[in-house]
Amino acid sequence: MHRVATGLVAFAVAALGCIEPSELTQRLSIATGGTGGVYYPYGGGIAKAISDHLDGIEATAEVTAGTVDNLKFIANRSADLGFALADSLDDAYHGRAMFSDFGAVPARAIAVLYDNHNHLVTRLGSDISSVVDLTRRVVSTGAPGSGTEVSAFRILEASGVNPETDIRRQRLGASQSVDALRDGKIDAFFWSGGIPTGAVLDLASTPGFTVKLIPTGGLLPLLQKR
Repeated sequence: MHRVATGLVAFAVAALGCIEPSELTQRLSIATGGTGGVYYPYGGGIAKAISDHLDGIEATAEVTAGTVDNLKFIANRSADLGFALADSLDDAYHGRAMFSDFGAVPARAIAVLYDNHNHLVTRLGSDISSVVDLTRRVVSTGAPGSGTEVSAFRILEASGVNPETDIRRQRLGASQSVDALRDGKIDAFFWSGGIPTGAVLDLASTPGFTVKLIPTGGLLPLLQKR
């Protein structure tokens, strides 16, 4: 597993604050990610700690597509807190890339939680050994609205692979990507998450299936320039 580009996961909140002092007895919504990833169980733990130790506040971890959607939920106040990749949070704050049409998000990071790792996963025995080898293959680039999708596009583009035309793209979350690779419906998938990620561990534990991770660390200099 190789970290590439910005790999920090931040805990974000609207810059102006979503909760007024008079509303402290209301429910607190934490936008996380899919159930097969790291955000959701981590968010569940944070929600429990808040609910157990702050009087009058009941926090709930919400299943979402991930980073991009979480930041949009914070912007429109559908969520009070959210998990986000640091590079996407920077894009959101400045209203660029995936947020160029949506507009700038007045969010701030309140904590850095852990280092994030970009995974490019296939099966042992596959002739895929680099990102370039994904050309004309069926590849999941992550769920729509996820940080995985943002990272996957950047990795593909840094390798000279057009994610719109050079691969047969599927847009699946972690659990769905694992199922599709196991069933032979896709050739590889991207996943951006912490270690360990439950869905990837489940795949590696499948009898008769051996995971092969494709190195992407060599792309770091190119990604840092983008």
